[in-house]
Amino acid sequence: MTGSLLASYDVVLLGEMPLTAAQAATLTTWTNGGGRLVAMRPDRQLAPLFGLTPAAGTRADAYLKVDTGAAPGTGITGDTMGYHGPADLYTLNGATAVATLYSDATTATANPAVTLRTAGSGRVAAFSYDLARSVVQTRQGNIAWAGQQRDGTDGYEAAEMFFGTGGQPDWNNLDKALIPIADEQQRLLANLITLVDSANKPLPRFWYFPRDVKAVVVMTGDDHGVGGTAGRWDGYIAQSPPGCSVANWECVRGSSYIYTDDPLTPAQARAYTDQGFEVGVHVTTNCRPWGTTAALQGFYSDQLSNWRAKYTSLPAPSSSRTHCVEWDDWSTRAKTKPANGIRLDTDYYFYPSNFTRDRPGYFNGTGQIMRFADADGSVIDEYQATTQLTDESGQSHPGTVTTLLDAAYGSKGYYAALTANIHTDFAASSASDAIIAAPAPRSTT
Repeated sequence: MTGSLLASYDVVLLGEMPLTAAQAATLTTWTNGGGRLVAMRPDRQLAPLFGLTPAAGTRADAYLKVDTGAAPGTGITGDTMGYHGPADLYTLNGATAVATLYSDATTATANPAVTLRTAGSGRVAAFSYDLARSVVQTRQGNIAWAGQQRDGTDGYEAAEMFFGTGGQPDWNNLDKALIPIADEQQRLLANLITLVDSANKPLPRFWYFPRDVKAVVVMTGDDHGVGGTAGRWDGYIAQSPPGCSVANWECVRGSSYIYTDDPLTPAQARAYTDQGFEVGVHVTTNCRPWGTTAALQGFYSDQLSNWRAKYTSLPAPSSSRTHCVEWDDWSTRAKTKPANGIRLDTDYYFYPSNFTRDRPGYFNGTGQIMRFADADGSVIDEYQATTQLTDESGQSHPGTVTTLLDAAYGSKGYYAALTANIHTDFAASSASDAIIAAPAPRSTT
């Protein structure tokens, strides 16, 4: 890192890392000369640059609250939000608090969580915790709980990594499940970047979904060889607006993950695929731990081979859900799926009912589809689409989806892609009908 390299950029985003004295000096000089620096849990050598005085200790896995009265907090939730990992403790010494650390959901501390300051001709912002680490742990769970049976159901699911037992709290506070805390904190970061660089140039912000809609439902279903897929999809075609455009996300469409012995014929599957539906494979490990990585790969190789042998004219499945959503550790399945051509995972699953307790929301803090991260922080090229809506989790429909859509379209602005698993074993489904009907009264602009 050199001054000449930094001079090529308007804004530098600095992840958590130790700095040499020379590196700290280089960043300070660049910033005072007009650079814009946004840092995650910065090296304490930079505390004077950020207008902070270090205090003793850290505060881990607690809460923060954003000042929503002015930019960059405008539009972010004013409720407290949980974060994961340690936050360094500081007092303000020239900086302005954008967000404050809370010791619990209701008790403020004197320490800032996010700060903003003008430094010379530049601007600096600091998160006292590592936002990237916190977002990953919020979305993917407590790695120490991976591979544990915690929720009382068969096998191991990804949701086990969020399920508190023996007096432990849940990994994320589900009394606040309606707030997509990982998404809101990332939006705060985006607001900060836009704000600190506003004197240089306006930065583009790309919208999440087509037609400026504020939420979408990703409709999926699991068909265990019973054969309801065709009838369900005929219903979706009938429920679609006349003359709708699949490419513009105007039609009711869905994915069905099926066993190879499903009654759906290759000709039917091809016809539905041509109309914008997806036929995928419902890989099963028989609701049991898969054992070795090689054994898991064997399940995919064998079952995908059988599926392709039957549905020879179909494109390879690009999304999937595993039977019983078996998820035995932190990331093996997330790495195995892209190796088999599957790019969208729906196995993070809000279940069972003693976990959901009919609380609409985001158990892993997100309504956005993003890629997984491995334990070392490296990105896994597999997208996580958390299944927040199901027909087997004790959720009320249409109440659950209506609550989430209201939170997206109303003043809260919790924009989201809501993945649903409404089983396609049978053609008729009141839950499916309720979800499809729910968005109808809302404006799409």
